[in-house]
Amino acid sequence: MAPSAKKKSSANKVQLTRNLILGFMGVLVAGFVLTTLYLGAGLSQNTIPEAGSDYEIIDNVTLAEPAHSLSVEEYFSYGCIHCKNFDPTLEDWLTTLPEDVQFQRIPTAFSRAWGVLAQGYFALEKADALEGNHEQLFKGIHNGGRVFSNGEAIADYLDSDELPAAEFMRAFNSRDVARRLNRAEQDTRRVGIRAVPTLVVAGKYRVGMVNGERRALEVVDYLLEQERALRQGQQSPAQ
Repeated sequence: MAPSAKKKSSANKVQLTRNLILGFMGVLVAGFVLTTLYLGAGLSQNTIPEAGSDYEIIDNVTLAEPAHSLSVEEYFSYGCIHCKNFDPTLEDWLTTLPEDVQFQRIPTAFSRAWGVLAQGYFALEKADALEGNHEQLFKGIHNGGRVFSNGEAIADYLDSDELPAAEFMRAFNSRDVARRLNRAEQDTRRVGIRAVPTLVVAGKYRVGMVNGERRALEVVDYLLEQERALRQGQQSPAQ
């Protein structure tokens, strides 16, 4: 073979190899982009929620019997940054909550500091002053770096014409708030809350944030439908 022909053949092989490499890389990039879009859209998750991956069944409950009420409880703490971040999403979801579903927040007291914050929540609830002040406590702790080691510190921080510090402290130190706090601690243990935020549906199911906030709320909606159908005798409860 003439030298010029050999050079031409060699150049063709180099070009072919280069094209194969570029083509392979293009496939990898395209696959990465598609996978990212797939996961970002939440399409990698099962359409039907599954026990063990999307939610947990609370011990010692009877799934075959309808719950006493269609309820959703959020176990949370003002001291939890994840609870703060979840709160706006939860508030949006609450605007779509059907009328037959009862919602309640239950503050946890995993530590003495969180116990003070839990007592503060119940004091705000008793004083009918949660609106505005609920979000303000989150902001004070996580945006302002405040530490509330006692009720007086919370009262001074929230003091206003609408909620004077003295009024807050009367609620904070009331027997009613003490009873609510004790009940919340019992409920936290009874339903097996180990992390917050956690949602409890119909007293039967724990829904955590392991698969993301949006997925958690989708799972809650699904479980509510299951309980609603169970009441109407249409199908078996989620397993």
